[in-house]
Amino acid sequence: MAKIKQVKMRLGLNPAKDWLETVVAINYNATDRNTETYRRPVPSTDERFFINLPKTVADALGVDKAKASDQKEVVVKFLELIEQYKNINTEVNRVILYKINVSPEPREKESAFDAGFRKVSVWAGTYEETVATAGDGGKRYSYTRIESPVNFAELDEKDWHNHTGRNADRFDKQVPWTEQNAVFFIWIKENMTLLIERLHELEQPDLLIETINAGRLLPLGES
Repeated sequence: MAKIKQVKMRLGLNPAKDWLETVVAINYNATDRNTETYRRPVPSTDERFFINLPKTVADALGVDKAKASDQKEVVVKFLELIEQYKNINTEVNRVILYKINVSPEPREKESAFDAGFRKVSVWAGTYEETVATAGDGGKRYSYTRIESPVNFAELDEKDWHNHTGRNADRFDKQVPWTEQNAVFFIWIKENMTLLIERLHELEQPDLLIETINAGRLLPLGES
């Protein structure tokens, strides 16, 4: 493979700065004696010339390169893909992503070394889900976290799920953002936090006995 030419183009990918120019490299996919040695695929005649697409365009369209049999045609195909990206259909939904992990699972056989051991982890966050329908008809999903009381404080410094790669699948654990759904996860967040705080307190035997004698139910307070 060899880079045979570089040209500057105004691709218009950033409408706010449509004057920006991008350096585009036209490449030629050559075949030499190393092709067979290293088992590189031999390109067909009509794919010898190629231009790599910008990552955002490639991610959305599911195509890495514009390919053609000559320099002029490859530029035409490249610009067609850029226009296809600009006209891509997108839909934005507000959703709550969540993860609930309980160990061991109800049907899982407990190990003799951890019989009775239980572990629960819960996470939720509010995201904008962007659904892009690309030229190949495939749907690709990306997620951007937005401010919300549902975002669990323990993970505020992380973007737990920001899947923006090509062919990104839909996050399988999600519900639409509604007031009712938000209240549900906020309730979990508040009560899980309270439960954790009280369990830490109950590491002290005196406080444990006091709580039992007072008839308090964790994490909801006194009965």
